[in-house]
Amino acid sequence: MRVRDLVLAAMSGDDLAARQWVKDAQRARVDLAALPPPTGLDRDGMAVAAGLAQLFAERCGRAAPDWTQAVGPASRPIYLCRESPTLRSVCLDRSPEVLRRRNVFAVNSDYLNVL
Repeated sequence: MRVRDLVLAAMSGDDLAARQWVKDAQRARVDLAALPPPTGLDRDGMAVAAGLAQLFAERCGRAAPDWTQAVGPASRPIYLCRESPTLRSVCLDRSPEVLRRRNVFAVNSDYLNVL
């Protein structure tokens, strides 16, 4: 499973595809807290990838993959939701802290929590 696919789905606001990626990874028993670094992503894509890897690690009670430490925040605010001024406001208030530190914002603290 390619982390890049998850990142591209999340960044395009395709929550259904992103959630399906997580479900498939869980079904295949992929250790989400030990995701390998993705390839072919720009700075903002890497910030999303690192934020998601840290989010999954936090939920599993594990340390984040080492590669996430070398990734900085996104160059601009990245909203992992469909375009909507109302949703953006919600994202700013409810996004998990681990994502906010990377200038990445999701709809709520349970973003991609498919358990």
